[in-house]
Amino acid sequence: MNSGRMKGIERYGSRLSDREYEKRIVELYSGLPPIPDKRTEERIRRRELDLAIDHRLGQDFPMERRDALWDIQRRVEKKRGRLFFHWLLSYISHGWLNRRSNKLMRYLVDEYAKILTEDELQAFFDLEKNERSTLSDNNH
Repeated sequence: MNSGRMKGIERYGSRLSDREYEKRIVELYSGLPPIPDKRTEERIRRRELDLAIDHRLGQDFPMERRDALWDIQRRVEKKRGRLFFHWLLSYISHGWLNRRSNKLMRYLVDEYAKILTEDELQAFFDLEKNERSTLSDNNH
């Protein structure tokens, strides 16, 4: 880390060394429950941001600016959560939804087969000969 004067920005007191920063991050996460409650999680994220500021900018960085960075961080977290949700939906739709829709199609064909003859079933679903048995065999 460059311990000299940072060009173009004011120094805000001493900065945490890499080692001290890493030590404090480990301490921050030590002893947490596997799934912390929302309040604890938010408190940890805020403390993590403060440690990053202490490490990168200095321990005397103004509180009102820390608060402003925290507000930004919270807004970004919300967007990140939505992005993850959209990615998850995309993942589900490509795998889970395809399996579910195939299963539903097999069920539909099997149910129609109770009413229609084999020839009618093939014509109705535009199936090749023996294609229905392939659909049904993949049912599990």
